[in-house]
Order: sequence, then C-alpha cells, then structure tokens
Amino acid sequence: MKRILTILSAILLIFVAGCSSKNGSKTFVSEKSGVKTEITVYYEGDKVTKQTTIDTMNYEQMAVTKDEFKDMAMPISEKYQGIDGVEQKIVFDDDKAVETLTIDYTKVDLKKLKDLPGMDIDSDVESVSLKNTEESLLSQGFTKK
Repeated sequence: MKRILTILSAILLIFVAGCSSKNGSKTFVSEKSGVKTEITVYYEGDKVTKQTTIDTMNYEQMAVTKDEFKDMAMPISEKYQGIDGVEQKIVFDDDKAVETLTIDYTKVDLKKLKDLPGMDIDSDVESVSLKNTEESLLSQGFTKK
C-alpha cells in the first residue's frame, strides 16, 4: 500500500510539474530612436493572459522637448482610457517620459483594441497566441531578456 501511494505521489508530482511549465512569462526588449521598450507577456499554454509594456522615451534622443512630447502623447493616451482590461499611464520626467501599458486579455474586448494607436491585434480571434506574439516581436527586432 505504501509503495502504491509513493508511485501515485510521484505521478502526481510529474503531472503538476508538467502543467506548471506551460504557464509563466517571457520578456522582450528593444531600443531604437530614443525609445527603450520592455514587453512582458504572461501566458497559460499558448494563450496570452496579460501583457505589460514599459516604454522609456528620451526627449533629447527623440529630438523633442518635454512640452512637445507631452502635447503629442496626451491625445493618444486619452484613447486608451476607459477600456475594461486596459491600464495606461505616462509619467513625464525632466529628461524622459515613461509609459506603462497593461492589457488583461482575460477582461478586454479585443475589438476595442483594434483601432488604438500602436496596436496590432487580430480581432477575429478569441485569444492572443503566445507563439504568434513571440514570432511577431522577434521579427520586429525585439530580443528575449
């Protein structure tokens, strides 16, 4: 009996370890034209459940002043407000702006994301694929962190 319990425990441990390896997060980074981007994708299997993007934008490297950048960024930022499952904010420091965008794919309506600036979403699907997201980011010059 003790041997059977040991075997069952081992099988259960292997099963749990196997399942947990299909959940997690991956982070991708890119830096170009004064903008450093870090995207962290959270997933379960091939389904992306959440994505957090942090853009750090250096005014001098982008050849704009803080006020010029603020005037360009705020109208775009307003379009992200009030959408369930989306949180977006920009902090304007003296030398750079830091934008944080979090999308909870378990709550957001993908159709509402389609027309937002900078979004490349296929609204005909029910979920976002980790494999497709990873391939897209790598093809855009992102590297895995």
